[in-house]
Amino acid sequence: MNRFVFFVSLLAAQFALAAACLAQSANGPISFQPGSDLQKRVLSPSPAAGATKQSKQATIGRGQTMIDTGDAKNSFWNEAADLDGAGNIANADMLWDGSSKILYAFAHTNLRCAHGRSTEGDILIGVYGKKNVLGKTAGSGWWVVELALNQCQAPLPGLYGCKFDAQGNAMACGRAELDTRINDMAIVESTKF
Repeated sequence: MNRFVFFVSLLAAQFALAAACLAQSANGPISFQPGSDLQKRVLSPSPAAGATKQSKQATIGRGQTMIDTGDAKNSFWNEAADLDGAGNIANADMLWDGSSKILYAFAHTNLRCAHGRSTEGDILIGVYGKKNVLGKTAGSGWWVVELALNQCQAPLPGLYGCKFDAQGNAMACGRAELDTRINDMAIVESTKF
């Protein structure tokens, strides 16, 4: 009987640790949740009324927050967009990668630190479309920002971001890197702020 109680206690402790890790992984130095309008754009990824600078190109973003899709035939445009769904309009570059079925948005904008202060920075967002090459759920995706040391209390300089589900809820956050082989983002170290 003692072994059974020990096993149940050990199992309960492992579940508690796993829950704590999941809760910890959904925090980062920037408080951002993509707006549902942006996520729905993958259903019809085309310029909104009033969009400018429409062209074809392979890249979007700048510095560490840049993706090169390798396809110079991708649709690219600039428009005023509510990236966070909170009514904060940003001048955003948009790129639809038609072969990978991923919509990218990039803006230099005002961002909210997890501790409540605001900062300016670059944000790159990737939203998976239907039948995307990575097999991800349409409307889910990721975002990354480049932070300096101690900007929003970042412990190291570099990229930070989150992966989110089709409802925009953060699933995993932390230090991040862009995978240039598949133009996707990976969390390399979970962080809690």
